[in-house]
Amino acid sequence: MSYTKTNYTRMEKASGDSSFPNLLENKEDNVLRDSYILLNSENADTEDLTAGFTAVYPGCSTGGHSHSEFEEIYFITKGKGVAQVGEEKFEIEAGDCFHIPCGPYHRVFNNSNETLEYNWVLNAREE
Repeated sequence: MSYTKTNYTRMEKASGDSSFPNLLENKEDNVLRDSYILLNSENADTEDLTAGFTAVYPGCSTGGHSHSEFEEIYFITKGKGVAQVGEEKFEIEAGDCFHIPCGPYHRVFNNSNETLEYNWVLNAREE
């Protein structure tokens, strides 16, 4: 028996005016993600925790930021990419969980063909 098998996560994207790669080429930067605050003190009985979800699209990244008042945990649920914490960059993939201490700049890059998704939790540092 003969069959054909392909996998879209390893394929090059099709081109065209409305293709995602073409839209990225015409954008000033590749910061393209959706981020949602799921729980915080405004909608839950918590004072110090904020939980959220972020999806970073193929070939894109988050804008990157730092915060001295929060430590943060990322749990990667789908896809793969590269995380930057301070000057260090490291590969991440579904199933990875890592801690970001208070202070350093951090950013996520999706260098794959599928959406990179992760949950995150912020915890205010005790004074």
